[in-house]
Amino acid sequence: MTIPDALFSEVQQAVDRHQPELTASRTDNLIILEGLFVVSGPDGPFDSYQIKAGITAGFPAEEPVVFEEGGRIPRIADRHVFPKDGNCCLGVWEEWLLRAPDHRFETFFTGLMHDYFVSQTYYEVNGVWPFGERSHGMLGVLEAYADLLGIALDAKIISDHLLLLSRQQIKGHALCPCGSGRRLRQCHSDDFQRLTRQIPPFIAKRMYSTISPKKLS
Repeated sequence: MTIPDALFSEVQQAVDRHQPELTASRTDNLIILEGLFVVSGPDGPFDSYQIKAGITAGFPAEEPVVFEEGGRIPRIADRHVFPKDGNCCLGVWEEWLLRAPDHRFETFFTGLMHDYFVSQTYYEVNGVWPFGERSHGMLGVLEAYADLLGIALDAKIISDHLLLLSRQQIKGHALCPCGSGRRLRQCHSDDFQRLTRQIPPFIAKRMYSTISPKKLS
C-alpha cells in the first residue's frame, strides 16, 4: 500500500517539532525514521538513543516497528526487545488504540514511543521499570486484555468476551462470557453494554484473533 502524502506530512511535522535530530524518508510503502531519538523530562533532554523505525500506510491500525540501533539495549525479552527480530516491544498495540486520547502519529511518537526509551534509561539507573511491566509473550497480551475488559486473567473467559464483542449485534439470549452458563441478560448485561461502548467490534475481532483458541493451546 502506497504511503499517503498526508501521513508522511503528519510524521514529518511530528519529527520536526519533537525530534529534529531524526530524519524522515519514505519508499513506496514505508516511512523510515533514522537518527538520534532524544529523551526529555520536565527539566529538558537527559538521554538519547540511536534508532530506526518504520511506519506503514496502515498506521494506526498497523503498529510502527522500532529498533534501537546503537547496541545499547540488549536484545533480550527482559529488556522489552523481541530477541528474534530485535525490534522494541513498546507495549500491546490494542491497549494503546483503546486508551490513547487520539490516534495521531504525534500522540504515539511523544507518548508510547517516548515512554519506552524513558523506561529504558530509568531501568539502567534504578534496575526497575518506572511504569511497571507486563509478562513477556502471550501472557503479557492476556494481562493487557484482561485489564481492558476488567475481568480476571483467564484465557478462556477473555477469549469468550472478545468473541462476543466482535459481533456487530449482541442479543440478550447469548450465553454470558463469564462462564456462569446463564444468559447475558440474566447475568453481566450491564457490564457487557459498557464494554461494547469501549471496544469496537473490529478491535475486539483483532484481539480475539491474537489469542484464538488455536494459539492458546
